[in-house]
Amino acid sequence: MESVTIRRALPAEFDTVGELTARAYLEGGHIPAENTHYLTSLRDAADRAAKAELLVAVQGDKVCGTVTVARHGSEYTELARPGELEFRMLAVAPEAAGSGVGAALVDRVTDLAAVEAWERVVLYSNRTMTVAHRLYERKGFHRVAEHDWEPFAGVRLLAYALDLER
Repeated sequence: MESVTIRRALPAEFDTVGELTARAYLEGGHIPAENTHYLTSLRDAADRAAKAELLVAVQGDKVCGTVTVARHGSEYTELARPGELEFRMLAVAPEAAGSGVGAALVDRVTDLAAVEAWERVVLYSNRTMTVAHRLYERKGFHRVAEHDWEPFAGVRLLAYALDLER
């Protein structure tokens, strides 16, 4: 694997990041094309950068992945409680799938959580994202089924958490 750099997204990259995120969800079969509301959210990287922390994975000069880091109380948290850092909208460009980009992004989030002394990292994942579920489990995340959520009919989100040593 070519080396991956994880850093904050630059404003000039927001459109690229938004399209990469939407493409990963659509091509992965995790969201129907008719779900224009969520596709609009996936494409709005500028909003994520303004209200949370938008990270990108870069190989060479190409953005190949992204994740949104939301601290408790952010407009982008859905699951996080006090002491918990949440990440959302993890996406890897389809052509970079399986290259370790997703793992590098998750590692960056958990490293950030440890440095900032959060107790736990949490996330929701669509039940169809089985490749991501395997990644989370390899990284030490466990299911928190009592926090699973169905934001609307037919979409079930699975809760995962990683407890950090303090």
